[in-house]
Amino acid sequence: LARALINLEEHVTGSIKLDKEEILGKSVHEALQSGIAYVPESRELDGLIGSFSIAENLILDVHNLPPVSKNGQLNKDFINQNADKLIKEFDVRTQSIFDTASSLSGGNKQKVVLARELSRSVKLVIVSQPTRGLDVGSIEFVHERLIAEKDSGRAVLLISSELDEVYGLADRIAVIYKGEILGVTDSSTSREKLGLLMAGVK
Repeated sequence: LARALINLEEHVTGSIKLDKEEILGKSVHEALQSGIAYVPESRELDGLIGSFSIAENLILDVHNLPPVSKNGQLNKDFINQNADKLIKEFDVRTQSIFDTASSLSGGNKQKVVLARELSRSVKLVIVSQPTRGLDVGSIEFVHERLIAEKDSGRAVLLISSELDEVYGLADRIAVIYKGEILGVTDSSTSREKLGLLMAGVK
């Protein structure tokens, strides 16, 4: 999200609003606190701190907010209880909440990122290539969680190059070619038409 916001500010003019609140120009922390959850394309580079424990990674977005911390002091009891609850809810396979994030498999790393982002009170969930490199079981889990988010009333913005994933999850599909939105359609659109848009044919 940090890279995306920086690039937008440098190269694009306009406005990005969430519930009429301007997002463009806000810091990453402010954007997240405005009600955005973000699952980045690279869980290793942008989603997790590999040397931190699973419990620590699960509070990265809210480490400075109560009940996670107060007066600059982390509430370790709450952090550990939060981690125990989330690894069960999101079926994270690990020996301990104190294991480092780098020790997890790709699917479990993605589950930690999802657990952190989806456990906050947010209005918009942005996910970029959420199942890249995952096994079949993890892909199914991620898809089920995203559908549950949509069904709960949250807006979900899925960025994916996997057509089956797009067709399986999306209500509306926007095709971007060389930085331009060539068309916005729905999931009933044929693969042939969508393929032409992806190739730059309007």
